[in-house]
Amino acid sequence: MTMKRWILGLAIALGVATAYTQPPPITEPLLDAPWPTWGRDMRRSHYAPDVAGPNNPAVRWYRSGGALEEPAMPTPTALWVPQHPSTGSRYTRYTFYNAVNGRVTGSFGPFWGQPSTPIFMNAAVYIVDNDGALVLPPVPWDALMLSGGQYECLLFSATPVDGFPDVFWTLRGFPAYRTGFGAFTDGFYIYPVFADNFGNIIILYLAWFVEVDDNLNVQDVIADYGGIIFDQIPSASLSAVSGAGTILVLGFHNGLVLAIDTSILDYAWFTDVPTLSDHGSGPEVNSDIVDRPIAITSNNQTAIVCASNSGRVWGVSMADGSRQWEYEADRAIMAGPSIGPDPNNGNEETVYVVVRHSASQSAIHAIRASNGSQKWVRVLPNISRCNPTIDQNGVLYLGDDRGFLYAINPNNTVKWQTYLGSPIRVAPVLADVNGVATLYVAASNRFLYAIVDQSVLINTPVGGVVRTPGGELAR
Repeated sequence: MTMKRWILGLAIALGVATAYTQPPPITEPLLDAPWPTWGRDMRRSHYAPDVAGPNNPAVRWYRSGGALEEPAMPTPTALWVPQHPSTGSRYTRYTFYNAVNGRVTGSFGPFWGQPSTPIFMNAAVYIVDNDGALVLPPVPWDALMLSGGQYECLLFSATPVDGFPDVFWTLRGFPAYRTGFGAFTDGFYIYPVFADNFGNIIILYLAWFVEVDDNLNVQDVIADYGGIIFDQIPSASLSAVSGAGTILVLGFHNGLVLAIDTSILDYAWFTDVPTLSDHGSGPEVNSDIVDRPIAITSNNQTAIVCASNSGRVWGVSMADGSRQWEYEADRAIMAGPSIGPDPNNGNEETVYVVVRHSASQSAIHAIRASNGSQKWVRVLPNISRCNPTIDQNGVLYLGDDRGFLYAINPNNTVKWQTYLGSPIRVAPVLADVNGVATLYVAASNRFLYAIVDQSVLINTPVGGVVRTPGGELAR
């Protein structure tokens, strides 16, 4: 494989070096938003630390269209949903909803192919004079990255001054089908990261410069953006990009796992399924893949890596890629990993994966993130392919292929379940929406539901409310 390193040349026009003497405008690569990307955060945890889910679920509103991938929420009242329209052209598009009442506020598309969950990021705006020197402190600014279908990705950032062009950059010819976006920042630029189906690791960059005169009148607005191919991993397709601190971790379908140290833009370490496995390098190991996203513990010390076909889960050191522990689920991993606290056990961090249990059932495996030991296993009545989402109390929310939505406590008891009538394969999105904890759940590509506690409907009724039947959960 080619291990060619590239260094981004960022001594770019308009006095970036001068900007480095100022406090950085960007402290986190992701927008401070309820759910800015797939998995909620760059650790891909699916953990919502500030929200407790509903105790008695009821549907606040529902709309046709469902979701093809996990929705994203750039603000507390905006919901972006990759979906097929329920009527008319069946080409995929992003539909924008008012998160409170479910009204459609706009859409983007159509596209050929399947779009992915967007990633909302912080960019930066620099106010400079004619010589490129800063005249005001830099400020953060919104940007987003999305896949517009099978063979294109888009980088968008609205101009900070009306009357000047937005950044609307379409990267065509990169097969980015269902790609997992990531991002990092050096405090001054934002760097979206993704890979195409040829194994090219692509790093983009973006910052805004507003040129003003001595009276602070705007003379020009320039977006400094572009990109490079950092490296190519032949015959490898990326599953997702995860990040913690200065380390990005990438998993590939050929079983490779690698880390990039963004502080020096070079590789930190490599590992793969045979290296991590206790079972040597036999055919089963050599043919296994890493097609589940990699989640990272909250202390940024451990990456959770899954070998999907054989059902192995590893804790991998973020420092050097060495194996910390191995867990054997013995059957294929169908969803996860998700990571959240267990309040019943000192908030110990727990990894949850959904594993095939039989031809007609899946099981949730709860694993200690500290040492890989098993906490419990719960067999579900049906097959599930849904990543668990975790609330601040450690409660798991996930669906199954029959259309049941479950809330399962961290002590392996069932809090509640409800029935939505179609397969639930996309992880629920949990967010605080104007003070109301709301679960957004896609039942296949038919309906999108906003689920709240029943008390919310009593106090603030909203049209489109339905009641859904339940059923018994296998113990």
